[in-house]
Amino acid sequence: VKLNRPDKMNPLSQQMLGELNQAFIALRTDADVKVVVLTGAGRAFSAGGDLNDMLGGGLKLDYTTGRILGQTIQAIQAIEKPVIGAANGIAAGGGAGLLLACDVIYASEKAKFSEIYANIGMVPDCGNLWLLPRVVGPHKAKELCFTAEIIDAQEMLRLGIAQKIFTMDEFWPKVMEFAHKLAEGPSLVYKFSKTIIDRGWGMSLEQFYDLEAFALDIVMQSEDFKEGMTAFIEKRKAIYKGK
Repeated sequence: VKLNRPDKMNPLSQQMLGELNQAFIALRTDADVKVVVLTGAGRAFSAGGDLNDMLGGGLKLDYTTGRILGQTIQAIQAIEKPVIGAANGIAAGGGAGLLLACDVIYASEKAKFSEIYANIGMVPDCGNLWLLPRVVGPHKAKELCFTAEIIDAQEMLRLGIAQKIFTMDEFWPKVMEFAHKLAEGPSLVYKFSKTIIDRGWGMSLEQFYDLEAFALDIVMQSEDFKEGMTAFIEKRKAIYKGK
Protein backbone atom coordinates (compact mmCIF):
# COMPACT_ATOMS: atom_id res chain seq x y z
CA VAL A 1 0.00 0.00 0.00
CA LYS A 2 1.63 3.23 -1.15
CA LEU A 3 0.70 6.77 -0.12
CA ASN A 4 0.95 8.36 -3.53
CA ARG A 5 1.09 12.16 -3.58
CA PRO A 6 4.87 12.54 -3.75
CA ASP A 7 4.81 16.14 -5.01
CA LYS A 8 3.21 17.19 -1.69
CA MET A 9 5.05 14.64 0.53
CA ASN A 10 1.98 12.40 0.68
CA PRO A 11 -0.34 14.55 2.84
CA LEU A 12 -3.42 12.90 4.30
CA SER A 13 -6.49 14.40 2.67
CA GLN A 14 -10.08 13.35 3.32
CA GLN A 15 -9.99 11.34 0.09
CA MET A 16 -6.73 9.58 0.91
CA LEU A 17 -7.92 8.64 4.40
CA GLY A 18 -11.10 7.15 2.97
CA GLU A 19 -9.15 5.18 0.37
CA LEU A 20 -6.71 3.93 3.00
CA ASN A 21 -9.55 2.79 5.21
CA GLN A 22 -11.22 0.88 2.40
CA ALA A 23 -7.93 -0.63 1.22
CA PHE A 24 -7.11 -2.07 4.63
CA ILE A 25 -10.64 -3.37 5.12
CA ALA A 26 -10.33 -5.21 1.79
CA LEU A 27 -6.84 -6.53 2.62
CA ARG A 28 -8.12 -7.92 5.91
CA THR A 29 -10.35 -10.46 4.13
CA ASP A 30 -8.14 -11.18 1.10
CA ALA A 31 -6.87 -14.72 1.67
CA ASP A 32 -4.19 -14.29 -1.00
CA VAL A 33 -2.52 -11.49 0.95
CA LYS A 34 -0.17 -12.76 3.65
CA VAL A 35 1.76 -9.58 4.49
CA VAL A 36 1.10 -5.87 3.95
CA VAL A 37 3.77 -3.22 3.39
CA LEU A 38 2.80 0.43 3.96
CA THR A 39 5.11 3.08 2.51
CA GLY A 40 5.16 6.44 0.79
CA ALA A 41 5.99 7.47 -2.75
CA GLY A 42 8.94 9.77 -3.36
CA ARG A 43 11.02 11.23 -0.54
CA ALA A 44 8.44 11.08 2.28
CA PHE A 45 6.38 8.49 4.10
CA SER A 46 3.75 11.12 4.92
CA ALA A 47 4.16 14.69 6.13
CA GLY A 48 0.77 14.46 7.89
CA GLY A 49 -2.57 16.13 7.36
CA ASP A 50 -3.22 18.06 4.18
CA LEU A 51 -3.24 21.69 5.39
CA ASN A 52 -4.77 22.92 2.14
CA ASP A 53 -7.56 20.39 2.59
CA MET A 54 -8.09 21.63 6.14
CA LEU A 55 -8.08 25.33 5.24
CA GLY A 56 -10.30 24.73 2.24
CA GLY A 57 -12.89 22.88 4.30
CA GLY A 58 -12.29 19.48 2.67
CA LEU A 59 -11.04 18.07 5.97
CA LYS A 60 -13.08 19.53 8.81
CA LEU A 61 -11.39 19.47 12.20
CA ASP A 62 -14.23 18.25 14.36
CA TYR A 63 -15.34 15.22 16.36
CA THR A 64 -16.57 13.35 13.27
CA THR A 65 -13.23 13.80 11.51
CA GLY A 66 -11.43 12.65 14.65
CA ARG A 67 -13.42 9.42 14.58
CA ILE A 68 -12.66 8.94 10.86
CA LEU A 69 -8.94 9.33 11.58
CA GLY A 70 -9.24 6.77 14.36
CA GLN A 71 -11.10 4.35 12.10
CA THR A 72 -8.26 4.50 9.57
CA ILE A 73 -5.72 3.56 12.25
CA GLN A 74 -8.04 0.83 13.55
CA ALA A 75 -8.40 -0.58 10.04
CA ILE A 76 -4.63 -1.06 9.94
CA GLN A 77 -4.51 -2.62 13.40
CA ALA A 78 -7.48 -4.91 12.70
CA ILE A 79 -5.65 -6.83 9.97
CA GLU A 80 -4.67 -10.21 11.41
CA LYS A 81 -1.57 -10.24 9.20
CA PRO A 82 1.83 -8.60 9.63
CA VAL A 83 1.90 -4.97 8.52
CA ILE A 84 5.37 -3.63 7.78
CA GLY A 85 5.83 0.13 7.97
CA ALA A 86 8.51 1.08 5.44
CA ALA A 87 9.61 4.57 6.47
CA ASN A 88 11.31 5.84 3.33
CA GLY A 89 11.35 9.46 4.54
CA ILE A 90 9.67 11.71 7.06
CA ALA A 91 6.62 10.50 8.98
CA ALA A 92 5.06 13.49 10.69
CA GLY A 93 1.72 14.17 12.36
CA GLY A 94 -0.89 11.81 10.95
CA GLY A 95 1.90 10.09 9.03
CA ALA A 96 3.57 9.29 12.35
CA GLY A 97 0.32 7.70 13.54
CA LEU A 98 0.06 5.57 10.41
CA LEU A 99 3.64 4.41 10.88
CA LEU A 100 3.16 3.57 14.58
CA ALA A 101 0.06 1.52 13.74
CA CYS A 102 2.25 -0.92 11.78
CA ASP A 103 3.58 -4.08 13.43
CA VAL A 104 7.23 -3.76 12.43
CA ILE A 105 8.95 -0.60 11.19
CA TYR A 106 11.96 -0.60 8.87
CA ALA A 107 13.47 2.80 8.14
CA SER A 108 15.80 4.21 5.54
CA GLU A 109 18.75 6.31 6.68
CA LYS A 110 16.81 9.37 5.51
CA ALA A 111 13.73 8.62 7.60
CA LYS A 112 12.54 11.16 10.15
CA PHE A 113 9.72 11.20 12.69
CA SER A 114 7.83 14.04 14.32
CA GLU A 115 4.76 14.73 16.41
CA ILE A 116 4.60 18.06 14.62
CA TYR A 117 1.18 19.10 15.93
CA ALA A 118 2.29 21.69 18.51
CA ASN A 119 3.80 23.76 15.72
CA ILE A 120 0.32 24.39 14.30
CA GLY A 121 -1.53 24.57 17.61
CA MET A 122 -3.22 21.19 17.26
CA VAL A 123 -3.62 18.18 19.55
CA PRO A 124 -2.16 14.95 18.09
CA ASP A 125 -4.64 12.71 16.26
CA CYS A 126 -4.48 9.46 14.29
CA GLY A 127 -3.97 7.46 17.48
CA ASN A 128 -0.57 9.03 18.21
CA LEU A 129 -1.33 9.66 21.88
CA TRP A 130 -2.31 6.01 22.37
CA LEU A 131 0.39 4.44 20.20
CA LEU A 132 3.49 6.51 20.97
CA PRO A 133 3.59 6.07 24.78
CA ARG A 134 3.42 2.31 24.30
CA VAL A 135 6.61 2.48 22.26
CA VAL A 136 8.73 5.17 23.93
CA GLY A 137 7.06 5.50 27.34
CA PRO A 138 4.76 8.27 28.56
CA HIS A 139 7.40 10.83 29.52
CA LYS A 140 9.30 10.66 26.24
CA ALA A 141 6.00 10.71 24.35
CA LYS A 142 5.02 13.91 26.14
CA GLU A 143 8.37 15.50 25.36
CA LEU A 144 8.07 14.64 21.66
CA CYS A 145 4.52 16.04 21.58
CA PHE A 146 5.38 19.22 23.54
CA THR A 147 8.48 20.07 21.48
CA ALA A 148 7.35 18.84 18.02
CA GLU A 149 10.99 17.76 17.62
CA ILE A 150 11.98 16.09 14.35
CA ILE A 151 14.11 13.05 15.14
CA ASP A 152 16.32 11.19 12.66
CA ALA A 153 16.51 7.50 11.80
CA GLN A 154 19.18 6.74 14.41
CA GLU A 155 17.04 8.24 17.15
CA MET A 156 14.01 6.35 15.85
CA LEU A 157 16.05 3.17 16.22
CA ARG A 158 17.28 4.10 19.71
CA LEU A 159 13.74 4.82 20.93
CA GLY A 160 12.33 1.61 19.44
CA ILE A 161 10.16 3.38 16.87
CA ALA A 162 12.16 1.69 14.10
CA GLN A 163 13.44 -1.86 14.46
CA LYS A 164 16.09 -1.58 11.74
CA ILE A 165 17.55 1.12 9.52
CA PHE A 166 19.21 0.72 6.14
CA THR A 167 21.04 2.78 3.54
CA MET A 168 18.87 3.98 0.67
CA ASP A 169 20.33 1.29 -1.62
CA GLU A 170 19.60 -1.46 0.89
CA PHE A 171 16.28 -0.19 2.14
CA TRP A 172 13.68 -1.50 -0.31
CA PRO A 173 15.40 -4.87 -0.99
CA LYS A 174 15.59 -5.48 2.77
CA VAL A 175 11.94 -4.54 3.28
CA MET A 176 10.85 -6.92 0.53
CA GLU A 177 13.16 -9.67 1.77
CA PHE A 178 11.50 -9.46 5.17
CA ALA A 179 8.02 -9.34 3.62
CA HIS A 180 8.69 -12.45 1.53
CA LYS A 181 10.09 -14.27 4.57
CA LEU A 182 6.91 -13.55 6.53
CA ALA A 183 4.70 -14.48 3.56
CA GLU A 184 6.24 -17.96 3.60
CA GLY A 185 5.94 -18.32 7.37
CA PRO A 186 3.23 -19.65 9.73
CA SER A 187 0.45 -17.09 9.30
CA LEU A 188 -1.60 -18.50 12.20
CA VAL A 189 1.32 -17.87 14.53
CA TYR A 190 1.62 -14.28 13.29
CA LYS A 191 -2.14 -13.76 13.64
CA PHE A 192 -2.33 -14.90 17.25
CA SER A 193 0.98 -13.32 18.28
CA LYS A 194 -0.21 -9.96 16.95
CA THR A 195 -3.65 -10.29 18.52
CA ILE A 196 -2.37 -11.30 21.94
CA ILE A 197 0.28 -8.57 22.06
CA ASP A 198 -2.16 -5.86 20.94
CA ARG A 199 -5.02 -6.93 23.20
CA GLY A 200 -2.80 -7.78 26.13
CA TRP A 201 -2.28 -4.13 27.07
CA GLY A 202 -5.83 -3.82 28.38
CA MET A 203 -6.16 -7.25 29.97
CA SER A 204 -5.70 -8.62 33.43
CA LEU A 205 -3.12 -11.39 33.73
CA GLU A 206 -5.93 -13.94 34.08
CA GLN A 207 -7.58 -12.71 30.88
CA PHE A 208 -4.23 -12.77 29.10
CA TYR A 209 -3.53 -16.38 30.04
CA ASP A 210 -7.03 -17.36 28.92
CA LEU A 211 -6.45 -15.81 25.48
CA GLU A 212 -3.02 -17.43 25.29
CA ALA A 213 -4.52 -20.87 26.06
CA PHE A 214 -7.23 -20.28 23.44
CA ALA A 215 -4.57 -19.51 20.81
CA LEU A 216 -2.48 -22.54 21.76
CA ASP A 217 -5.52 -24.80 21.49
CA ILE A 218 -6.21 -23.68 17.92
CA VAL A 219 -2.62 -23.51 16.66
CA MET A 220 -1.53 -26.87 18.08
CA GLN A 221 -4.36 -28.57 16.19
CA SER A 222 -3.42 -26.91 12.90
CA GLU A 223 -1.77 -28.44 9.85
CA ASP A 224 0.94 -25.79 10.07
CA PHE A 225 1.94 -26.88 13.57
CA LYS A 226 2.30 -30.49 12.42
CA GLU A 227 4.28 -29.37 9.38
CA GLY A 228 6.54 -27.13 11.48
CA MET A 229 7.32 -29.90 13.97
CA THR A 230 7.91 -32.47 11.22
CA ALA A 231 10.15 -30.12 9.23
CA PHE A 232 12.18 -29.30 12.36
CA ILE A 233 12.75 -32.99 13.10
CA GLU A 234 13.55 -33.76 9.46
CA LYS A 235 15.87 -30.72 9.26
CA ARG A 236 14.14 -29.18 6.25
CA LYS A 237 12.33 -25.95 5.48
CA ALA A 238 8.68 -26.04 6.49
CA ILE A 239 6.00 -25.36 3.91
CA TYR A 240 3.15 -23.54 5.62
CA LYS A 241 -0.39 -23.24 4.27
CA GLY A 242 -2.04 -21.05 6.88
CA LYS A 243 -4.28 -23.93 8.01
